[in-house]
Amino acid sequence: MRDLLSLAEELKTFVASLKVNEPLARHTSLGVGGPADFFVEVKTVDEVRRLWAWAKEKKLPVFPLGQGSNLLVSDKGLRGVVAHLAGEFDEVVFDGEQARAGAGVPLPRLARLCAERGLEGAEPLAGIPGTVGGGLMTNAGTPEGDIGALVESVEVLEPAGELRSLPKKDLGFSYRCSNLPGRFVLSARLKLRRGDINDIMTRIQNQLKRRAEKQPVGTLNCGSVFKNPPGDFAARLYEAAGLNGARAGGAQVSLRHANFIENVAHAT
Repeated sequence: MRDLLSLAEELKTFVASLKVNEPLARHTSLGVGGPADFFVEVKTVDEVRRLWAWAKEKKLPVFPLGQGSNLLVSDKGLRGVVAHLAGEFDEVVFDGEQARAGAGVPLPRLARLCAERGLEGAEPLAGIPGTVGGGLMTNAGTPEGDIGALVESVEVLEPAGELRSLPKKDLGFSYRCSNLPGRFVLSARLKLRRGDINDIMTRIQNQLKRRAEKQPVGTLNCGSVFKNPPGDFAARLYEAAGLNGARAGGAQVSLRHANFIENVAHAT
């Protein structure tokens, strides 16, 4: 504990906020996760670079965290530093039909901001409870489209500490996959299209309505758990195996959508 406290005093000199032994269950949509040694909030690229260099010197891992909506964290927690993205990472700047979105921007807010400006393309992201950074890591999307289709470039901090802007051709986007894991995503430049605001808003409302009808919205879950195999759906396979409602401890396969696992009673 003494070592943690001395390291915490150093961290306080260059991060926006800091918590020691912070339970990550408070920061994941599943409500599961033990303590992080350090939970910090970073608001600028300079803060991230200083954190990265400091952690490398101390031989500590750094784990960037958005909304924690696609994570299952061990009850033992995480050693090192969990960095929550705020400040400039939670901003969207528009320039004509382009948008620069920080890695901490929630995907539903990005879709709404684009729609309000009559820019289409981001509607498939309206119901996805994650952030731009996490969405880029997994090429988040729906059958109507994914975030990778909008990307022109992504700004990252490489493992060696170098800032780079990676063009789309180098990002390897495919079904729920990219080559970004291992990098610290900072922002993305997106290419959108002009459209009719009313039509865009209607598509978003239809997306949200379908999601609410078919998925367990408002429960403790991390979204769809398994990728769909070619030519089939993971949820159909679960249902065919009779696994709707199957339970282990406090975790249960959703009765509404079999590809969701819910924390219904203090799951571990």
